Amino acid sequence: MAFIELRDLWFSYSPESEPVIKNINLDIEKGSYTAILGHNGCGKSTLAKLACGIIPPGKGKVFVDGIDTADESRAFDVRKKCGMVFQNPDNQLVASIVEEDVAFAPENLGLPRKEIRKRVDEALATVDMSAYAKHATNKLSGGQKQRVAIAGMLAMGPECIVFDEATAMLDPAGRKEIAEAMKRLNSEIGMTVITITHYMSEAVEAGRVIVMNDGEIAADGTPEEIFSQVEKLRSISLAVPQVTELMYELERDGYGFPRGILHAMDAADAIESAVREARR
Repeated sequence: MAFIELRDLWFSYSPESEPVIKNINLDIEKGSYTAILGHNGCGKSTLAKLACGIIPPGKGKVFVDGIDTADESRAFDVRKKCGMVFQNPDNQLVASIVEEDVAFAPENLGLPRKEIRKRVDEALATVDMSAYAKHATNKLSGGQKQRVAIAGMLAMGPECIVFDEATAMLDPAGRKEIAEAMKRLNSEIGMTVITITHYMSEAVEAGRVIVMNDGEIAADGTPEEIFSQVEKLRSISLAVPQVTELMYELERDGYGFPRGILHAMDAADAIESAVREARR
């Protein structure tokens, strides 16, 4: 069942400018985990904003759980169903104490105090930040701040969260924290997750990878299907996971390794198997 539907979608930031999004038709299934890749300026962040109703389409239609995002009378309903986490966590925190920040959105929804407390506790537990409930937000690490931002979004009760390069400003430890949080949201509570990322190590964890180029969809498939197309990705200035590239180069040198290997242990198993075969 499609949770987000994009139909004949076009978008330009002004009547005089070139389209940033060009005739895209796309369904995002409910409960799915999708990564969107592409070089800078390819339109992926604009697509994310269109998909969750932050900006209206220029031409075509966007539906979030059946709601037309161009219908201004339903804008609040769309916001409740689909939220977005942005690059800079400092720009998303509005309170000086962690639990107060997470409570900000449900308070503005006018929820009863008991319900707000419940949502705050559950949201912090989901992102493994319960122990920091009373901490000052300005004392947290980048990864912790981003997890608080996610908790604030969860407290609103959305069915989908879009991460717009949410790990871009984090160090490797922070990126790992947020990548693990995204996986848990999808696998443990069934959240529809869309991540816009430059990091191939994040994309390989998704169930589906969409590659954008010049405002259009260049490729769409599983991580194994997408990252086995090494030459195609290189042609549009994208890399592949290091393990995948290593196996690709070995395969080009005549070794019979399968394409689309994404993880180090899988590569190790393939190499070990090849060595055993060669010794026979």
